[in-house]
Amino acid sequence: MQKFSNKLIAADNQIFYYFQSKFRNDLVDNLFIFITNLGSWQFLTLLTLFIIFLKPKVHPMLGWELAAVLIPSHLIVQVLKRIINRKRPYIRLADVEYLTEPFEPYSFPSGHTTASFAAAITLSLTFPQLSILFISTALAVGISRIYLGVHYPSDILIGIIIALFFSVLVHNLFII
Repeated sequence: MQKFSNKLIAADNQIFYYFQSKFRNDLVDNLFIFITNLGSWQFLTLLTLFIIFLKPKVHPMLGWELAAVLIPSHLIVQVLKRIINRKRPYIRLADVEYLTEPFEPYSFPSGHTTASFAAAITLSLTFPQLSILFISTALAVGISRIYLGVHYPSDILIGIIIALFFSVLVHNLFII
């Protein structure tokens, strides 16, 4: 089991270093700093409140569904971060340049990725014709977290799984 675990960690580190080294330049740095904010609690809270108070005629419960997905998925991310206590890559790995200062030292799972995918999946279930836009944006947020030096690829993957679980669960509750 230890050998398998070591291989997973090695693969995680290898993918992380690939994103850290391949595309570095000022334009990409600034682009990913902007993109990462699309998964922040501030942006997604404002988006949710905007949708709630706008009361779209197409789907009047969409804002409430977003809130019902974002709140529990965020809570589970925070609980897991404190249970697992995985240090961020720029703390554990050598020669890692990080471009944004996270709120806390724990990386697993990625809150930005979980939130952005929770919103993207929820919006995609309501507006499937725009799902490529929503999912691509969420994927860009996840990649930005690796590029910025604050998350490992496995943090991103688990964030996506958590988001998928809560999005589908809540969506099914809202359509009943």
